[in-house]
Amino acid sequence: MNRRDFLLLHTEGSKRAADLSCEKLFMHYEGLCSGYHQAPEECGTFDDADWWAGEPPLSIANSDPDAFFRSLHGEIQHVDSLTVLDMEWLKQGDFRIRVETLLAAFKARGHEVIYQSPERMRREHRESP
Repeated sequence: MNRRDFLLLHTEGSKRAADLSCEKLFMHYEGLCSGYHQAPEECGTFDDADWWAGEPPLSIANSDPDAFFRSLHGEIQHVDSLTVLDMEWLKQGDFRIRVETLLAAFKARGHEVIYQSPERMRREHRESP
């Protein structure tokens, strides 16, 4: 998943802003925690049957959620305000703690956090052309 899928950077006048989708961030976080299966790239020719004759060895790669959230914290330090979307996804235990810690650190540095309620999002969506 591309970071742009859950963190949208933009400007509002002279301020730098970002929208953080908790739904998409949660999906990425789940992927980080579960690991993913990755097989080596297949190569060869049809004359060389060894490359397709059997299953490739399984390789499970785990990414570090701590390193990921540190990296995300570094990226959002360059914005003035952060709008948190899809807050209903913050009901998940460890994920909620990580996101709340991220937001608290962001606010502690004097930045603004805006919590977007689902009702406000529906209203703005109806009002947009």
